[in-house]
Amino acid sequence: MPDYHTLTSKYEFTSNNVVVVGGTSGIGAAIAIRFAELGASVFIVGRSSSAAAEVVSKMRAVSKNDSASLEFAKRDLSIVDEMKATVEEIATWAGASGVQYLIQSQGGPASGMVTVPPTVKSMTMGFNVQILSHFVIPYLLINRPEPVLRNWAQVCNIARPGEKGRPIDLDDFRFLKSVEAGTFKLRSGLMTFPFILDLFTQEFNARAPGVHTTHIYPGTVSTGLYERPGVPWWLRLIGSILSWFGRTPAQYADIAVWEIAGTEAKSLTRTFWDQHGREVDVDERVKNDTQLRDAVWEKLLQLGDVQP
Repeated sequence: MPDYHTLTSKYEFTSNNVVVVGGTSGIGAAIAIRFAELGASVFIVGRSSSAAAEVVSKMRAVSKNDSASLEFAKRDLSIVDEMKATVEEIATWAGASGVQYLIQSQGGPASGMVTVPPTVKSMTMGFNVQILSHFVIPYLLINRPEPVLRNWAQVCNIARPGEKGRPIDLDDFRFLKSVEAGTFKLRSGLMTFPFILDLFTQEFNARAPGVHTTHIYPGTVSTGLYERPGVPWWLRLIGSILSWFGRTPAQYADIAVWEIAGTEAKSLTRTFWDQHGREVDVDERVKNDTQLRDAVWEKLLQLGDVQP
């Protein structure tokens, strides 16, 4: 496997603005710190002011760029209006320079989806954080009168590309009806959500070809997120076992930076990546079923209350 730390240490991002949504802990925080270390101005978005203060302090400690802007916005992305407010804050922070890299790592156990048994509230919260905010934020940044994400900008969704064979029920898109009926299966929801990410990642590239959008898989990373309150015991156990075998967030950050911003990676123009720098094989509907992609796109516009 390549030495990604050595590879990324050659990069220099002093003229770049980087936004990391979900940048106050875990993978997002590590990526934010690595970009700051490589000279970028970095804007992180999250829910915890105390965690953000620690990340910003670390970014400032490693940055060698005296003019870098290293800032934080406190936002709850389970709320649609907060997603839109995030876009306004990003636009104000970036100014005339725009944003060159948007990394979205928000979600995971803390988003509320894994509440057992799930409720309509927890499912809505989980969907909004893990799926809807990943759509609304780049959509609005691209479609402003003066786009914040301009030609050659990179958008990266960090989740789990390549899920196959999952049905999409447009009449129960967020599984709220099945939750109310008591028929919802957690694994089905967890696996369908990244498939939705695959579909609209592909559609972003079709509709906004000047902005390259990717969906990348981090593999096993020891973030500690499964130890948070409200996570079921069995997920805590799985997380504890996997932590013995996973990379640290800092180790994965080098892989992510290479896949997102590396010259070689960009030349490959891949959309779906695994944690080893390889292309992920996705469900054939992602690339070939334009009708399904259009339907998912329209549903997300509706749920995000944004104009096409």
